[in-house]
Amino acid sequence: MFRKIAVLTQAELLFITRCPTGRKLWADTLFRGSLFVPSQTACAGRFMRTLLLTAGRGTYALALARRFHAEGFRVLVADAWPHTLCRYSSAVSRYFHVPSPARRTSAWLNAIWQIAERHSVELIIPIYEEVFYLAQAKAARKDGPALFAPSFETLIALHDKWLFIEKSQQLGLSAPQTARIASRDELVRVFAQRDANRTVYKPVYSRFAAQTVVRPQGIEALDGVEPTARRPWIAQEYLPGRPYATFTIAHRGRIAAHATYATDFCHNFGPTVVYRRVEQPAVLEWVRTFIEAVKYTGQVGFDFIEDASGRIAAIECNPRLTGGMYLLKDDPRFAKAYFDPQTGPIEAVRGRSYTFRFWLFWTLFRHTASFPGVSEWCRHFFGARSTNEFLWSDPLPRLMGPVLTAGVAAAAFKNGIGAREMVTRDFEWSEDLTAVNADVLARWAAEQAA
Repeated sequence: MFRKIAVLTQAELLFITRCPTGRKLWADTLFRGSLFVPSQTACAGRFMRTLLLTAGRGTYALALARRFHAEGFRVLVADAWPHTLCRYSSAVSRYFHVPSPARRTSAWLNAIWQIAERHSVELIIPIYEEVFYLAQAKAARKDGPALFAPSFETLIALHDKWLFIEKSQQLGLSAPQTARIASRDELVRVFAQRDANRTVYKPVYSRFAAQTVVRPQGIEALDGVEPTARRPWIAQEYLPGRPYATFTIAHRGRIAAHATYATDFCHNFGPTVVYRRVEQPAVLEWVRTFIEAVKYTGQVGFDFIEDASGRIAAIECNPRLTGGMYLLKDDPRFAKAYFDPQTGPIEAVRGRSYTFRFWLFWTLFRHTASFPGVSEWCRHFFGARSTNEFLWSDPLPRLMGPVLTAGVAAAAFKNGIGAREMVTRDFEWSEDLTAVNADVLARWAAEQAA
């Protein structure tokens, strides 16, 4: 188990960066952990409300940890990587290196439950797709710590891109025509029936536009696609227009916080690299109608397209934390929105944007048709805040960012996969694992009960 370093003063940071002895001590911190001591929050932990974040490798988790810490919470973080941004943050009271939820589910659940019980965790807040494993575990074992998420059945119905479209249309909400594909033969038949210029193909269970094939002009573009019942795909109507996304915190169908943001700075239909508020009342009304209908509790994001006539349609759902939280986190009520159903609704901050500046640079050379232009690019490249902000009170996450990024790139190269897959593979839910995990979790629940 790891303890976090205390908050550094400006003088301490200068000592680390300019003095040879300071640099040596910092190296000890990175490679042997000899400087790790109980943080101020850890020392005061028994007087503070405690929560657990179940991933710490990205700026989402770092931003959440900092916000909760600023509001007086004791923040614990668990991740399958030994070194992440959150491990080096003074906002984190304790950091735990745990097994992978996707590859060692039972061992991971044991670790999470033990952390929650030993440290009196009041609430578990999932960060990525580990929420599916946690929700399924909560269904198998009713006791244990509170989880800020809906039921497993609700999560799967939204993560499944085909079921989500079906539910949206049942509610009378706008969504593109979508067909489910569970075999190669079905794929060939659907391709022959549809207009190639108006169709997008993607896995039912996926994230960040992974493996998405947009308007393939020949079946050979889908040669590597082999849908199965456990790993189905969809063929979805291609909707040209401006893309938007949302992030919402809700309690039993009531919105406590919401942000709508443009997603036009991106690489090949992947995640946006600039977060900025936009006014889209039709999107907010769509989200409110859906969340009220399913009585949603937890974090959720939706992706939308607005066509030339102004009509909006939802194309998929991400029932987890998304980058829209950057636009909400600076509101002093943001932490409260996770605990108090009557909070807000909090709105996204106006006149401020956040960016991954390194990735924004590359959108100059590789972007989609919705790219808003060089002048807008310059405005955000030079004026937006970083998603990994440098704080004098918490400097190490920013300083360690390049080191950790290089480590991810090296690990991805070694494993023969992309950097994005390297980041997400520990917690992905990329196939129908419901029946498989039900057996695993039944045994796990029995062991816990014994």
